[in-house]
Order: sequence, then structure tokens, then C-alpha cells
Amino acid sequence: MPRMEAPESGVTVRMYRQGHGDCFLLATRKMDGSAFYMLIDCGLWTNSEIKPEQTIDKVIADIGEATGNRLDVVLVTHEHMDHVNGFAAKDPTTRRPCFDPIEIGELWLAWTEGDDDAFANSLRERFHDTLLALMGADERLDRAGFGIHSPNRTMLRDLLSFETGEDAADGLRERFREVKRRHPALSTRRQGALAIEGITNKRAIKYLRERIAGDPVFLRPDHDPYGLPGVEGVRVYALGPPRDVELLLSLEPQGEEEFRLSADGATLSLLAATVDGGPENASRSFDPRFGISRKDVERSQDAFLKAFFADHYGIKGKRGPEVWRQIDNDWLESAETLALRLNDEVNNTSLVIAIELPATGKVLLFTGDAQRGNWISWAALKWTVDGRIITARDILGRTVLYKVGHHGSHNATLDGSVGADYANLSWLASNAFQDEFVAMIPANTPWAAHKDKPWEHPLRFIEDRLLQKARGRVFRGDVDHIAKPGDISAAEWQKFKRIETDLFFEYTVADSPA
Repeated sequence: MPRMEAPESGVTVRMYRQGHGDCFLLATRKMDGSAFYMLIDCGLWTNSEIKPEQTIDKVIADIGEATGNRLDVVLVTHEHMDHVNGFAAKDPTTRRPCFDPIEIGELWLAWTEGDDDAFANSLRERFHDTLLALMGADERLDRAGFGIHSPNRTMLRDLLSFETGEDAADGLRERFREVKRRHPALSTRRQGALAIEGITNKRAIKYLRERIAGDPVFLRPDHDPYGLPGVEGVRVYALGPPRDVELLLSLEPQGEEEFRLSADGATLSLLAATVDGGPENASRSFDPRFGISRKDVERSQDAFLKAFFADHYGIKGKRGPEVWRQIDNDWLESAETLALRLNDEVNNTSLVIAIELPATGKVLLFTGDAQRGNWISWAALKWTVDGRIITARDILGRTVLYKVGHHGSHNATLDGSVGADYANLSWLASNAFQDEFVAMIPANTPWAAHKDKPWEHPLRFIEDRLLQKARGRVFRGDVDHIAKPGDISAAEWQKFKRIETDLFFEYTVADSPA
């Protein structure tokens, strides 16, 4: 592919079509006339390629060729496989990191990644606790005889893989065992923390931090607008994630779902049980004096007692007609709920940016996978710029390009009216900007629909609303060509200039009158 040229004005956006994941390359012009390049995320769900031949290493090779192997800024929205595992990808021939030939100027991360931020550190500690509980739950289910394809483990392992970036939970469990072997004197919790530091998603961020000359830039919504190095006039507003635990915990558009980022009772019970060896350490429904443990039965010399339990409850680890009575591992089924919660909470810590162009005030909105609480927090944001108060609502009203959150999932784009007091789709591209609205959805719908527990990505209702609002100008990763809607004239459609290839879509937001 040829070099990606910066437009005379505005920003050109290249949306890669590698699979169910985000990878966006932006080009604009510097003051000296050269091109400025910014990469937002690079990842995909394992085996979710839209076209088998368009692998992540080919995407990265195109990024290098398009930019002359120089990225001025790399921005990572959050640590999920489908946003970061490309940074840990290795060349299939040389086994060297694919990004090695590409020079990186600055690394931009959310404030949640800041080493010196006490609030961020507390969130990371809680994340470790939850992930440790899930690792332990998978280990216990394995020892209990549940195969990797059993309903009890399928989704848990899938979500563990997603959180870690590993192809399967086996890699994480083996790393945990290796840390335990090498550091037997450490506590189990500390051993698990060391194992977590080695996961692919963490390695990807570590790799990027080692590639830059200085420290990362940690973006915060309570900070003045940021600038692009060497670019005049463009402002970057950080809208999220909010520095508010209650908003970080608000995940679903329907009401307030009240589960915590902290290690609450359910998490601590699961963590204690998986770390310390079994459900005896989890919360009990009955006082211990009203029961007898399996270990006590197995150690007993009473033949009648052993026979009674074998006849009525079966033998541990063996299938039989009475095995349904066993509840030894029922408590582990809470792991799936915990894994889903962890997945949503990490989504809601997404770094959200709005890029404002200097001449027209047009805005490009990149939301990562931000969910309800992140969106809700934007309504209160305001900045003083050149003596004027700029509100988030004003910025959203000038948004002409929207990177659709979480592949168009139900929990990442809020519905609502123009008059609502919270940010929602109707706030985007209002008044003079409504005729220029364009949306981009990185998704592989057939792949998502054929998972063991199918996802509707994008949700049909959200996609329909976007198509209506954008007058058909919606890029979807798994659709090769955008078709002209029947109610749009040929003359209007001809103004919609874009490039469509197997590897990427490309669209330019001009910073000049339409």
C-alpha cells in the first residue's frame, strides 16, 4: 500500500478491518507541512479475522508502510485483547515484535494507568483480586473434572482469555504455576499478581512504554485540552474515564446496576475459596455443626457412613446416577457472573477523546468501549478555552465522526432525546453539523453471532439508528461496501468520498466548509 498522505485540512481516518477489534490510524498536517500520524488501539479477538488472509501482522506492516515507520502518538483506550494484543504480536517468520520497525513518539493512556495516581493504583489492585479469583475458579473446575468444553468453563475461559490476551486460560494457569514454583516463599496472592503482570495485554502496554523516550501522557477529563505535537490548533479533549467510582460502576443503560469495582463480598468469598483451597472457605448457607465435610467422610473408618454417601451422592470425580446431588463446585458457577462484571468494568475505564479541528470546530469522537457511567459523566464536563467556557455538550454537538463504542453493543451507545440531561446519541452532530455525521463500527457480526453464547454486535436497533442519523454513511468492518440508501439522492451520495479496501476503510473529515 502507498504512503498515507495527510489531507490539506482536517483529519484522514483509516479504520482497519482485521476482525472483531479496534485499530484506527489518523493522519493530519503539521505546521511544517509534514504528516502527523496517530494510532488509536491495535487488537482483535482471537480467530475473529474478517478475511483469513488479513492477519494482524499484515495490518501492522501496512501501518509501517503508510506512516514511513513513524507514529507521532499511540493511544490505548483500555487493556482488552481486542484493543491491545496487536502491540504484542510477533512476525510469524522472525518472531520479532511486529511493531519493532516503527518509531513511536508519545504514548497516551488513560489516567487509570498512572503509576503515581493513588486512585488508579487502588483500581488495579482490585482488578488483580478479581482476576485471581477467576484464575482460581478455573483451576478448581479443572481439578473437579469439568472439561474445557463443559458449560461451566466455556464462557469463563473465553472471558479469561479476553481479559488477559492469552489464546486460552491454560497459558495463564501455567504461568501461575511457574511463578509458584520459582517463588514458593511468596503468598499465593502475590504469586498470582506476578503471573498477571506477564499476561499478553500487560506485556503489550509494557512494550509500548519501553519504546518511547519519555514518560507516557496520562489523560484526564479534569485537565485542559491536550495538543497534538507539531500540529497547530487541534485540541484533544479527554471526556473519560470519570474519576468517580459510582460512575465507573454504572455499566448498563437500563437503570443503575449496583455491583462494585472493589473486591466485594462475592469476590472475596470466591477469591478466598480458590486461593485457600476449596468451598469450605467460601460463605456457608448452614453452620458447620449441621454438616459433615467430604474429607471427614473419606477419612472415616465407618463403613456404613461411606456407603451411605456413595449410594446417595456418588463418588467424588466420578459420574453416576446420584452425582446431581453433589454441590461441591456449584459455588464456582458465580465465576461466570464475576468474569462478565470484570469485562464490563474494564470497558467503562476506556479513555474517551474528542478531537476538535481548529477552523470549523468539527469533532471526531473515539469512545473505546465506554459504557453508561462513562457517558453519563460527560454532561458535567467543561473547559475554559481562550476565555470561553466549552462544555462537553457543545463538543458532542459538533461531532461529525463517531467511532461506535464496543462494536455497537447494547451497553455502549446510549439512547435518549436532545433535551435529556445525559450524553446520548441524539447529542451528537446537531444543527449545522447533522448533515456530515459518519459512524464507524469495528465488528465481525457473523463471528459474534456464532459464539457459544451469541452476541448481537452491533445491536440491530443501534445500527438502524446510526444509519438513519448518518443517512447511510456507516462503515462496518465486516461489510465490504457501503450501499446507498434508497431515500438518498445520487448527487448527495456522490459527496460521500471514501476508500474501501479489503484491509481498511478510509475517510477524511475536512476542516473547511462542505
